[in-house]
Amino acid sequence: MRFLTRIPRPAVLLAAGLATALLGTVAALGPSAALTSAAPTPAVTATLPGDDNGDGRIEEDETGFDCHTMGNRLCGADVPPECEGAGAALELCVTVASRAPYGWENADGSRVDIPAGRAVVLGLDEKPGTTEFMAALDALDAEYREHAPRH
Repeated sequence: MRFLTRIPRPAVLLAAGLATALLGTVAALGPSAALTSAAPTPAVTATLPGDDNGDGRIEEDETGFDCHTMGNRLCGADVPPECEGAGAALELCVTVASRAPYGWENADGSRVDIPAGRAVVLGLDEKPGTTEFMAALDALDAEYREHAPRH
């Protein structure tokens, strides 16, 4: 019982008080500026092989561009001359131009024959790269999907 009634020594009280004050100060201030690095961390710049302009992307006409696996996967040799200058309609133009001739019979018995896709694209009055050209290609594509034989 004597232990519970014993009065603590002043040195113990002082040490406990200082420890509490120190911990409270550290908690209030957060991480000290002295503990953090004064020098900024340098930005990591990764240069992609083939990124000629160094913008972080490999784009068409840069040495790292592979037309077989990147972009619309159309290489220069895959684009028929009829589709040059097609702009945003390039992929659809190549699709339409690559189609074989097809045809169908109407309900009245009349026959419609569509020539090969390159001839169809070449016969368009609309100029490649215009919205009219894209609309014409959309119409040709819809017609093909409606009437072409299913394999």
